[in-house]
Amino acid sequence: MKKNNKNVIQQIALERMYRLMDLAIEEWKTHPERSTDYLQLMKKIGTRNKVKIPKELKELYCKKCLSLLIEGKDKEVRIKGKMLLVKCRKCGKIKKIYPKQKKESFVLGITGSIGTGKTTALNELEKKGFKVLNADKIAKKEMEKIKETIKEKFGKEMVEKQGIEFKKLAKLVFNNKKKLIELNELVHPLVRKQLEKESKGLKLVAMEIPLLFESGMQDLCDKVLVVTARKDKMIERKEKQGMKKEETEKRIQNQMNLKEKKRKADFVLENNETLKELQEKINELVMEIKEEIK
Repeated sequence: MKKNNKNVIQQIALERMYRLMDLAIEEWKTHPERSTDYLQLMKKIGTRNKVKIPKELKELYCKKCLSLLIEGKDKEVRIKGKMLLVKCRKCGKIKKIYPKQKKESFVLGITGSIGTGKTTALNELEKKGFKVLNADKIAKKEMEKIKETIKEKFGKEMVEKQGIEFKKLAKLVFNNKKKLIELNELVHPLVRKQLEKESKGLKLVAMEIPLLFESGMQDLCDKVLVVTARKDKMIERKEKQGMKKEETEKRIQNQMNLKEKKRKADFVLENNETLKELQEKINELVMEIKEEIK
């Protein structure tokens, strides 16, 4: 609980820092001294709450005299290789800035909870030109390769002639947290390796990974999208697929809280309404992503 409170406080501090920068820019021409006061307050908030000032904010002011570095009037810019040398005209301090390079490729990780619509979002991204990878499908393929280990660790009844009995296995592990952890520790490294292999060299990739944060696979992604929905919607969707309410609730409990996932995400997509509305949100997201790559 303390950790969650700390995250909330730091998020509020970050929002205030951005707001103070907006105020500093608004006041710079008419009241430069007031602008400097806003920047000093921004720095204090960062120090007090142990929040680093974001890079894009640091690039807007002189660290030495807290003057805003406005193009043409308050700074001189020289290019040196891939680096910009920005000189503050007030105090002469030189700041080194490395412009953000456009990426050759982009990997979007998609996560959420059961019934939020992760796969629907993935399918829409495929229509937009993304190579899509589904961690659950990969996991099933990889598990078939280690059937004997599954049989040994989780019981002979989990493997029949046709292969692994995934429904039986799911029922077992979602009713036994120790077994769930054991299965994840066995399967996640195999899934990670395959995701890395299949995404290599591709320009646009979307990976649906239900346990993305829990498994630590966010480092495979450039950005993470969390698809969320109200609990009643999640239950309703799974009931249409034949899953009982109690089973859906149990699986929700076994996953990281959606609020925590939203705090860790780069993008959040609320999926409570129609497919058309979801498609519109996906369109906006894709436009933003494509600005980051060549």
